[in-house]
Amino acid sequence: MIFDPFIMATPAAVWEDSARWSSVPRRTRDWLAGFTRIVVFSAHPDDETLGVGGLLVQAGELGIDISVIVATSDREERVVELTSALSRLGTTIDLTVLGLTDGGLKHEADLLRDGIELALAARRSDTMLVLAPWPGDRHGDHRTLGREVAAACAVHGDTLMLYPVWLWQWGSPDDLPWARVSEVELSASARARKRVALSAFASQLHTSANPEGVLTSAFVERAVHGREVLFEPEESVIGDHFEALHQVSADPWSVRTRWYERRKRLLTSAVLPKEQYARGFEIGCSNGEMSALLAERCEALVCVDSAPTAVALASERTAAASNVVVQRMRIPEEWPEGSFDLVVVSEVVYYLAADQWAETVDRILGSLAEGGHVVLCHWTGHADDFAQSGWDAHAAFAKRAGLRVLVQHQDEGFLLEVFG
Repeated sequence: MIFDPFIMATPAAVWEDSARWSSVPRRTRDWLAGFTRIVVFSAHPDDETLGVGGLLVQAGELGIDISVIVATSDREERVVELTSALSRLGTTIDLTVLGLTDGGLKHEADLLRDGIELALAARRSDTMLVLAPWPGDRHGDHRTLGREVAAACAVHGDTLMLYPVWLWQWGSPDDLPWARVSEVELSASARARKRVALSAFASQLHTSANPEGVLTSAFVERAVHGREVLFEPEESVIGDHFEALHQVSADPWSVRTRWYERRKRLLTSAVLPKEQYARGFEIGCSNGEMSALLAERCEALVCVDSAPTAVALASERTAAASNVVVQRMRIPEEWPEGSFDLVVVSEVVYYLAADQWAETVDRILGSLAEGGHVVLCHWTGHADDFAQSGWDAHAAFAKRAGLRVLVQHQDEGFLLEVFG
């Protein structure tokens, strides 16, 4: 999905009017006082102030040690602005800038991961709170940083909360993961300091004198007067995004109704070199439409997805096929046992960072039976939440796998390849 930073999908008043806020838990100063250290990860200079600036003001008032870790810094000017903004929040804040590429964190996941690990290791304690961008925020850098911080915190048992930034611009109340939302209680003085801090980001403020700035006055006003919220992370922040999509709709991408999707499935089935396969494996089955088609070509078929609702939908769709097993599984960390003579990866690799895809390729090769086939099919367009493009994913597979290309079909909107 791509959103326009100058178009607010939901006015601030509509956000505030949602009746669901009455049941949302509140994070008070007493809750905050239970921590002696806060480590805030920010994808870009200003994300932390927009998302949790009021919380940081109140943490400083309580004497809590605060560290801000900024992943990217495309211009020195923005770091200077951030330093000024943090000082305006009213406390001494330890700042670390990792210096990675703005808009390119998905290509530098290994460097980012090292930076996260070092930052947390140097500050870790039993009373530490870690804050990171919500991966569902529809910005590729937010997604990558939030995912990697969540993974690091899960390993060490760190307390983690996620904060949105751009949700308020592109989203609506229906996009909030309400079961995991809490609101930070902010004092009037905290909001006032947040406003002053945000004024430090002159290069980002959208004005007649600075039309390149992406922070409109309406967006800044909502950040000052609106709610600061935190989300509790799920076991898998990647799976969380897809779980939300499947809960809202049993067919999130209209694969059952759109001719584009139905035609693509028929083409995928048609290019399979063998009429019948002994054991197939489908990665990212969603609601099971492709699974139902593959079930006709495989004596046994294993289908996996990270979202529980997707697993339930695919299980229902293939209920009449006794040769199909649908499982919840997070690839590449988890992998089914046994070998396969057909592996199908369709419309999922966009959401894997380069190193995750490399590990997935290795696991595919490790479980591919002699004479087996691997099918890749991906859209060749662009979306802000992609970790890599379809083109890049296919090229990376070809280079790493070293398999022969048996079929290559380049359509107007997608690329379909069979390797063996």
